[in-house]
Amino acid sequence: MTPSAASAVARDQLASVARIDVPFTVINLSTTAAAVILPFFYHSRSSIVVFAVLYTLVGLGLTAGYHRLFAHKSYSVPKWLEHWIAVTGYLAIQRGPIFWVAMHRLHHQYSDLPGRDPHTPKEGVLHVHFGWVHKRRADVWDTAVYHQLAPELLGDPLYRWMDRESSDYLTYFSLLAGSFLAGGLVGGGSLAAFDSHNALCFLVWVGLLLRVALFHAFGLINSVCHLIGSRPFQTRDLSVNNAFVALVIFGEGWHNNHHAFPGSARQGLRWYQLDPAWYFICLLKWLGLARNLRVAGPEAVVKKIHRDRGIRLPGSSTTL
Repeated sequence: MTPSAASAVARDQLASVARIDVPFTVINLSTTAAAVILPFFYHSRSSIVVFAVLYTLVGLGLTAGYHRLFAHKSYSVPKWLEHWIAVTGYLAIQRGPIFWVAMHRLHHQYSDLPGRDPHTPKEGVLHVHFGWVHKRRADVWDTAVYHQLAPELLGDPLYRWMDRESSDYLTYFSLLAGSFLAGGLVGGGSLAAFDSHNALCFLVWVGLLLRVALFHAFGLINSVCHLIGSRPFQTRDLSVNNAFVALVIFGEGWHNNHHAFPGSARQGLRWYQLDPAWYFICLLKWLGLARNLRVAGPEAVVKKIHRDRGIRLPGSSTTL
């Protein structure tokens, strides 16, 4: 048996082994239910404003950071800024960069192939949103496996700390406690005048709803953007462009564009395709903080369209 065949057999054996993570499942389902119900009863202007600000900052940490910076290396930034972006994305409680990048690269490698793609709607919409993080396949969650897909991140102590599940729980419960304390101080102005109602509003909107909203926003990319939308490019998967998802999660909804040009820092390839994550990267470039940008330009797009239609044009092919 060749090494590649043996590796494939090993992956099949690992894929057949799965376990339900009971503590995570209980916490995720209970906090999700609370985040759906409680905002109707506990809300304040300050809690909603802080939620909107953090949704933007943390969402950009995931989209411009975890996705375009770490997973696809579509641009580079100084190390100190890379760490800040990583911390911002980590506040979404979607694991650290090592695991997140590995899962995304696995998704591109086996996109929409059941039993290989860690999150494909071909295994059910509930699997995309909840199932794959609860029913943990050994070939997805085993550290020895997914570390192989993000080797360049393993040498960083911060990223290794973020890769521990204990760090996830510590960070999440710290955010819950911190949001409660911050809300009471904002509402009352001091510990002596602690506003318990506003503390609960912050706990609900910042501590609970923020994580759930971002969790499902990215779930929409995995589900809706492989089911409902337009396909301007032929790709080997079912990826589509969806304008609504793009609005919800900072330009990530142009998913067919992304699968056609995965290395491009810009995913909204047309002028009318809003791409806030790309605008953020452009701001970093303007400030002199982002460099080595990789972008699918008009020529690359035209070549891809002609190749899809079977029209051969002279010139080199794009590598994005």
